[in-house]
Amino acid sequence: MREREARTMKKYGSPRGPLAPPGMPDASPPAVVLQDYDQHGRVWSLAPETGLLEPASGRCHGFVHLFTASPGEGEPVVAAALYAEGPDSGVLWLQHGPRRWDCSTVSVRQASEADGHRLFTVFGVRGPELELRYPAPDPGPFDPAYHWIDTVADDFFLWAAERLADDSGGARRALAEHFEAGFLPA
Repeated sequence: MREREARTMKKYGSPRGPLAPPGMPDASPPAVVLQDYDQHGRVWSLAPETGLLEPASGRCHGFVHLFTASPGEGEPVVAAALYAEGPDSGVLWLQHGPRRWDCSTVSVRQASEADGHRLFTVFGVRGPELELRYPAPDPGPFDPAYHWIDTVADDFFLWAAERLADDSGGARRALAEHFEAGFLPA
């Protein structure tokens, strides 16, 4: 990522791209380094304004999950992420593709449907802003040791909903502080 920033700096005079007019904030937030939720050891750089990913390294500021609504049907892969933009950002972000939400302004809900699908919904002030219906992860052959923690580990959206639903004792703030400080990839 440093090489890319150096090329961008040389071309535009800013590590984040073209400079905004004087007195105007830079419109594009910097890329965020994220741990892949499903592939431990894999690290991505997410461009928040586009939702696009590229391989990266460094301290991670959240997690990203590569999501396909209908695997095997030619559907594009979309990045879904929960992250902070880095040190002292003060904001926890939820992102799906190029759309992102400040987690303090939305609520999320995860539901299991009778047919085995799951429904992840992001609610804004005007109602649902995103609804993702997807098959529940398949745990494989019957495993008596498979329990709730495995279910959460296999489903990014369930994990994100649990993190964002629990704000007792400042759980969101604690998660934001952890993501802001960054962590080493696993």
